[in-house]
Amino acid sequence: MGLEEIRKELDTIDREIVQLFQKRMDLSIEVAKDKAKTGKAVFDGKREEEKLNSISDMVGDPLLKTPARELFRGLMTLSRRRQLQYLSEIGRKSDFSFREVGELSFSGKKLVAQGVKWSYSYLAGRVFFQEDSIEFVEHFQDVLEAVQSGRADYGILPMDNSTYGMVQDNYDLLSRFEEISVLKEINYPVSHCLCSAGDYRTEEIRKVYSHPQALAQCREFFKEYPFMEKIADLNTAIAAKKLAETKEEYAAVLCSRPAAEYYGLRILQDGVSSKENTTRFFLIGKEKIYTKDADKLTMILWAANQAGSLYHVLGDFTWNGLSLSMIQSRPVGDKAFSYLFFVDVSGNLSEPEMENALSALKEEGVQFRILGNYLPCKVKNS
Repeated sequence: MGLEEIRKELDTIDREIVQLFQKRMDLSIEVAKDKAKTGKAVFDGKREEEKLNSISDMVGDPLLKTPARELFRGLMTLSRRRQLQYLSEIGRKSDFSFREVGELSFSGKKLVAQGVKWSYSYLAGRVFFQEDSIEFVEHFQDVLEAVQSGRADYGILPMDNSTYGMVQDNYDLLSRFEEISVLKEINYPVSHCLCSAGDYRTEEIRKVYSHPQALAQCREFFKEYPFMEKIADLNTAIAAKKLAETKEEYAAVLCSRPAAEYYGLRILQDGVSSKENTTRFFLIGKEKIYTKDADKLTMILWAANQAGSLYHVLGDFTWNGLSLSMIQSRPVGDKAFSYLFFVDVSGNLSEPEMENALSALKEEGVQFRILGNYLPCKVKNS
C-alpha cells in the first residue's frame, strides 16, 4: 500500500472517529439529564477506573495498553466537562462562598502595611487610602494577623516583581491564612534612588542598605561598583529611616525618591534599578467578596502527586476558554517533593465559563482554594 492510499484510509478512519466522538458527546448529555433528575455526582471515580481497566484488557498489543488507557481517560474527561456545561446551563450551581458587590468600600477603613512611611507598600496603599488611614507593623505575617483578627480592615502585601520574581514568603503566608482573601491587585512602578546622609560621591560609598529584592533589582549598578557591600534590611524605607538617624559615614540606602525626601537624605543617583520594573501588590481583607468588574482570579491548587495530574486539572480551564496568566509552585510544608500551585486565571466568578471550570475541579475531588477575584489596578509612573 502506497503513502497516498494509507493517508486516504487514515482520513476515512478519522471521519469515523469524529462521528463516533460526536455521538459519544451527545450520549454524555443524556447521562447529564439523568444525573440532574437523581442528583448524582458527575464524577464517578470507581466507574471510570473500571472502564479504563476494561479498555486496557481489550488491547492486544502490550505497547498500546497505556496509550489506549490515556486516550479513553481523555475522552471520559471531555464527556464529564460536557455534562457539567449542560448542568450549569440548566441552573445547577456550585457554592464557592464568594459574594458579588458593586464596589469595594475604603472610606473610614484602616489599612495595615509592613514597614514605615514611604515604603513601596505605603506608596501602593496610598492609591486607595489616605495617609491617616494607614498603620504599620514590623513583619508581613503581622499584616495578615492584623486583618484576620479584625484590628485592620485591609492589608497590603508585595507579591511579585517584574524583574526579581515572586516574594516566596508572602505566597507561603497566604496559603496558611485561610480566612484571608485577595480583593485587589495594585501594580506599582518601582524606581530606586541611591541616597546618603552626608555629602558623598557615589564612588565613595562602601555600604548599601536595602530590602533584598531592591538590592537584587540593582545588580547592574553594583557591577560598576563591586567594592560596595550589600546589606539586607526589612524594608527600603526602614533602611532610609535608620540611615537618617545614624548618619553612618560612607553608607547609602536604596529607596524611593519620596522616602529619601521625607527622611532628609541626599540623592546621589536616581533610577538605579537595572531596568524599569513593577511590583504587584495584593490588597487583602477578610470578606469573601468580588466586584462585578473583576476579571482576574487567583487560586491555590493541590494537585495529586501522580503523572499528568496538573495537566488534567488545568485542562478544565482550557476547555472553558479561560486563559492562565501565572502558575507558580511552592513546596507543601515538610512533605518532601509535594507541591501546591498558585494559579492566576482570567475571568469572573459570575461567568458560566468560570463556574463550569471550578465545578469540574470540585466534582473531580481536586483540592483548591479561591484566594480572590478582583480587578487589577495599574499605577503609572508619576
